[in-house]
Amino acid sequence: MSKPVVSRSPRIIQSVFVLLLLSLFACLSAFLVTMGAQIYKNTVDSAEENNHSRIASAVIRSAVWAEDGGDIQIEQMSEDITALSVVNEYDGVKYYKRLYCAMDSDPLDGEPRSFLWESYNSEGVEFKPENGESLCELNGFVPSIENNMLTVELETPAGTKSTIRMALRTGGAVK
Repeated sequence: MSKPVVSRSPRIIQSVFVLLLLSLFACLSAFLVTMGAQIYKNTVDSAEENNHSRIASAVIRSAVWAEDGGDIQIEQMSEDITALSVVNEYDGVKYYKRLYCAMDSDPLDGEPRSFLWESYNSEGVEFKPENGESLCELNGFVPSIENNMLTVELETPAGTKSTIRMALRTGGAVK
């Protein structure tokens, strides 16, 4: 007795092959979308970190360049607040523009965070850190002046450290 010959229809093999190709395409598409999303997230995080550093640096440079005609000095406002102060005199009254780093609660989650602040007061007004305007989140701000050279060391929320060095144009900062 001979065995019956079982032959597979070419249509079944074709259908299985098409199904396998579609499955492979779906898996690779999902993989590429996942990888693209991760790359996009990393790019956005990196851009946000660069913006923190750039904004703080630009604010400090702009404040000093705009007010370089005044007396630029470093003031120890409290045990944990050191301010970069620009002192100008108008109509016999001294005005202090101060940049400093101080704690505040984040408006979104209420957690305490460190921010770069700007304060503008006349000499008769007592300095209170909370009376300034918070500019951007910043963990570290250490200004110093030596031989007409302003140096400010910054630390962003992600821990990136940078240093700003500026030659002051006026002689008021010579210490």
